[in-house]
Amino acid sequence: MDTIIQFTPAQLVAIAAAIITISTAVGVLINLFSKLKEPETKQNERISNCEQRLNKMDVIIEKFQGYFSNDDRRFKEIEEGNKITQTALLALLKHSINGNDTKALKDAEKNLEDYLINK
Repeated sequence: MDTIIQFTPAQLVAIAAAIITISTAVGVLINLFSKLKEPETKQNERISNCEQRLNKMDVIIEKFQGYFSNDDRRFKEIEEGNKITQTALLALLKHSINGNDTKALKDAEKNLEDYLINK
């Protein structure tokens, strides 16, 4: 139990050389591992940037979808108004040509009145 451990200078140099060799090997392995992971890291950064851009584009697209649906609704209202107005003009034209078509004129007046009241 009372054994004394002694090292010769050559053994100390060998131990130091072994420690240096192991640490250098670990450093080389770490460097190699980081070089191997570098393309994946770059790819992950690119994907992350693309996802951020897509999220921004989604917000913009939703905004414009709202504009488009609002414009579509307004165009449909304008088309309906044009249809009513053109029907009324046609009834006026028929009445002015023959003077007897008062029923179509009254129907057109009623449709135009309903349209303007509901609008």
